[in-house]
Amino acid sequence: MRARISLPFSRLVMTLFVVGLVGTAAALFWITYLGSVSIAEHEIARSAKSRATLARMAFTQHLDQLESQIRAVSTSPDLHTALQAGDKVAAKKALEQAAAGMTSAVLDILLIDRPGEYGWVNGSLGLIDLTNQLPETVRTALPPDIWFIHTNHATDPVQVTAALAVAVLEPETNRVLGKVFGGTTITDSFSLSGELSRTLQAGNLALYHQEHAVAGLGDLTREKLPASLLNLENMSGYVLQGNNLYVASPLMRGIDGHWLSVVTKQPVDTLQKVEDTYSRLFTPFLLYTAALAIGAAFLINRVTGASLGRLLDYATNLRQDRAVLPPSPGLITEFNKLARMLQAAFEAVRARDAQFREMIDGSMHGVLVHTDHRILYVNDALLKMLGHEPGDSQALTGKTFLDLYAPEERSRLRSYYEAEQGNDTPHAYEIKGLRKDGRTIWFEQHVRVTEWHGETARYATITDISERKRQEELATKNANFDLLTGLPNRRLLIDRLHQTLNRDRHQGKLTALMILDLDRFKTVNETYGPKVGDQIITTMAARLTALLGPETTVARMGGDEFAIILSDPEDRWQIDHVAREILAEIEKPVELENNVRVVMAGSLGITLSPGDGEDDEALLLQADTSMYQAKAESGSSYRFFATRMNDQTARSGRIEVSLREAIQNGELHLNYQPIVDYPNGKVVSCEALARWTHPSLGSVAPAEFIKVAEESGLIIPLGEWVLQEACSFFQSCRNQGLDIGSISVNISPRQCRDRDFVERLSGILDKTAMEPSRLQLEITESVMFDDQRVNPVEILEAINALGVRISLDDFGTGYSSLSYLKRLPIDTLKIDRSFILGLEPDSDGLALVKAIVSMAESLGIEVVCEGAETQEQCDLISEIGCSLIQGFVLARPMNKVAMQEFLGNPDIIPQNIVKAV
Repeated sequence: MRARISLPFSRLVMTLFVVGLVGTAAALFWITYLGSVSIAEHEIARSAKSRATLARMAFTQHLDQLESQIRAVSTSPDLHTALQAGDKVAAKKALEQAAAGMTSAVLDILLIDRPGEYGWVNGSLGLIDLTNQLPETVRTALPPDIWFIHTNHATDPVQVTAALAVAVLEPETNRVLGKVFGGTTITDSFSLSGELSRTLQAGNLALYHQEHAVAGLGDLTREKLPASLLNLENMSGYVLQGNNLYVASPLMRGIDGHWLSVVTKQPVDTLQKVEDTYSRLFTPFLLYTAALAIGAAFLINRVTGASLGRLLDYATNLRQDRAVLPPSPGLITEFNKLARMLQAAFEAVRARDAQFREMIDGSMHGVLVHTDHRILYVNDALLKMLGHEPGDSQALTGKTFLDLYAPEERSRLRSYYEAEQGNDTPHAYEIKGLRKDGRTIWFEQHVRVTEWHGETARYATITDISERKRQEELATKNANFDLLTGLPNRRLLIDRLHQTLNRDRHQGKLTALMILDLDRFKTVNETYGPKVGDQIITTMAARLTALLGPETTVARMGGDEFAIILSDPEDRWQIDHVAREILAEIEKPVELENNVRVVMAGSLGITLSPGDGEDDEALLLQADTSMYQAKAESGSSYRFFATRMNDQTARSGRIEVSLREAIQNGELHLNYQPIVDYPNGKVVSCEALARWTHPSLGSVAPAEFIKVAEESGLIIPLGEWVLQEACSFFQSCRNQGLDIGSISVNISPRQCRDRDFVERLSGILDKTAMEPSRLQLEITESVMFDDQRVNPVEILEAINALGVRISLDDFGTGYSSLSYLKRLPIDTLKIDRSFILGLEPDSDGLALVKAIVSMAESLGIEVVCEGAETQEQCDLISEIGCSLIQGFVLARPMNKVAMQEFLGNPDIIPQNIVKAV
C-alpha cells in the first residue's frame, strides 16, 4: 500500500493559520477594491442616465418653445383674414409680425400652404432651401399637431429638419383654410446645440442622425464613436473610454425610422483614482497581515504542542492494552476531554463486541448480511418487512440477495456491487424491495463492508420508508400544485417558466406569458357564496386545460388569477388568436345548481420574451401590469405589455410623493365654476374644483392626481382640505355681501368608505360656521356599486341628517340607478355633459334629457345640466324645463379672487347670458 504524505500537527496548524489569515485578508482587500470600483461605476452610470434624461428634457423644451410660436402664428386674426381673402401680402405681413415677437428659440422655417396652393407664403429664413429641407411631398403627407424629423439623404451633408404643421380652421364651419408649417434646421444648428450645451454644461457635444454627425460643438463631431452609441434606438446609453465618458440619448425618431440623438463627451477620472489608491495600499497591507499571522501561529503552536504530545503517549499505551492513568489535565479543555473519552471508549468496545450479535437479532431495523451475492443472515425485522414469518430465516439464507429487491432495481445493485473495487459504492441509498406476495416496498439501505465468520461481507441496515415516501409525494404535490384545481401553483409555474425561457433562449424561440384575471368574480362570490366561487374556478381551470392542451402550462396564481405559458408561438398573430379563444371560452355560461347560469368575463395581460426581457419575475410583473391595464380600460379584453406602462407607473409614483407634499404644504388651490339660473340670469350656486400646478410636473390634470389620491389613500386628507377651503370661501363671500346660494364639493367612493367621514364633515361645518343646507356634496353612481363601500343608504342618510344636501353627479353615464332615486336622499341630479354636447332639436339626446328632467320633477329632485358650450344649447335646455345650467358658455372655472369679482359685478352676467332678464 503506497504511503501517504504525513505532516506534524504543529506545522500543519501554523501553515493553515498563516495561509488562512493572509488569504482572508487578501480576499477582503480584493472585495473592498471591487466594491469601490462597483460604486464608482454605478455613480458613472447614474450620471450618464441623468445627463441623457436632461438632454431629452432640453430638446423637448426647445420644441415646445418653437411650437408655441407656430401656434401663435396660426391663431393670428390677421392671418385668418388673409387666408379667407387669399391676400398673400397680408399673410406675409402677419408672418413677419409674428416672427418679430420671437424672443427665445428661432424658427428657421415658417410658411403657409393653402389648399391647392403649396408654398403660398414663405416666411422662412433666406438661406433655407425648402425643396431639400421640407419638400412639398413631405408637407402634403404631414399630419397636423405632431412634431416630426425629416432627413434628406440626397444632400451632402444630409439635411435634418424638425417641423410641425398646424391647421388653420374657419371658426364657423371648421373648414381648413390652410396649414402653417414651422420648424428649425438641425444640420449645422447652433441654436439647438447651444441650448443643449448650456443645459448639459458640456463643451463637447454632437447631434447625430443615425451614424451622421449633423451639428455640434467642440471636436466631438470629428471623432469616431463606438457603434453601440449610434444604434440605441429608443434607449440612452454610455461608453467609458479611457478617462472620457460618452453619453448618447435618443431624442426623436425621424419619418425614415432613424433616430436623432445627442452625444456628449465628459472627462471622468473616478476609476483611475480608485485603482491608484488600492495599488499603493496593497503591498504594505499584505506585509503587515503576514507578520501578524506568523506571530499568532507560533503562539498557538506553543500552547497546543505540549498537550498533544501527552495525549499521543496516552493513546499509544491504550492501544498496547496497558493499564495507565489518563494524563494530567493540560491547558486545552478539549484535549482533557479526549483523554477521558479514549479511556471510556476502550472499555466500551470490549463490552460492545459481546453484545453485537444480540443487538442485531433484536434490532427494530432489518439487517442483511451477504457475500458473493449469497445471503448469509437476515434478522426477524427484515423477515417481517418482506412478508415472512419471524424465525423463518432459512427461507432466505443461501439464496441470491437480488431476490429481495424489485426486478427494475437489480441492474442498479449489480453496478453498485461491481463498482465496489473502485470505492464508488454508495453507503446509503433508497431502493424498492420485493415482498413475498409480490408487492413492492420502499427501503432506506445503509451498507458497509465487514467481516462475518472470518470472510469479507456486506452488512446492510434496512428501514421501511414506504410511509415516508408517500408523505413526500403528497408534500411535493401540495407544494407545487393547487389543491382546488390540481393545476400547478405559483411556485411550480416559476420553475417551469425559468426552464422554458432557458430552452427557448438557446433555440432562438419566442415565449409568451399570459396572466388571466376573472372580471366581477368578487361580486359573484359574495352573491352566491364561496362554494359557487370554487365551482367557477374549477370550471375555468378545466376549460383552459382542455382548450390549450396538456403540453401548455396553465397555473393558478391564487384567487381568480391564472397564468399561461405559450412556448414557441409562431408569431404575434397566433398569440392574438389564442388570447381571443381564451376570452371566448371564459365567457361561456357556467351552469350552477337550481338552473342558475352565470356569465363571467376575463382580462388578459401578455408579455413576450425575449422582446420584453428574460427575467422570470420581471415577466410576471409585466404580464400582471398588462392585465390590470386591460381591466382598467374596458375589461373582457387583452393587452400586450408596453414600456409606457412602466413610465405610467413611475409617473404615478412621483405624483403620489409630490401630492403628499403638496397637501402638507398647501400647494393646491380651488377654482370655482358658477351654476346659473339661466332664464333669470342669476348665479345660484358654484362648484369647487381642485387644481394643482407642480414646479417640475407642471399642471397636473385633476383626473390624474385624483386617481392617484384614490389609490394611495391621500383622497382622505385632500378631500378634507377641499371641504375646509370651499366652506371658508363661501363664508368669505357672505361676509362681503356676495350671496351665491350654495356651494358644491365632489366626494369620492373612498371618502364614503371612511367611517369617520361624517364626523369630520360635522367638525368642518362647526369650525367654519357653515350653514349645512348651503353645502352640497356631489357623489357619482360608483358609490352605489363600490364593492368595498359601507352601506350607501346609511352613509348618505347620515350626511342628510346633518342638513347637507346631496347631488348625484354624472347622472346617466354609469349603471342604471333609477331605483336609488327613491331609496336615497338625493336633492339634485347633475346630467352629464355627454348628453349636452351636440344637443340639437328633435335629437335622441334632447329626448333623453327631457325625460330625465320630467322624471326628476315628479320626484321633487332639482336638475342641473352640465357642459353647455353654446347659447343654442342653453335655450334648448331651458325650453324643456331645466333652468339650472353649468358650462363654459356661461363661465369657466376661475380662482377665488376672480369668482368674487364675477359675483360683485352685476354687469358681467348679462354679458355672458344673452337671455338674462
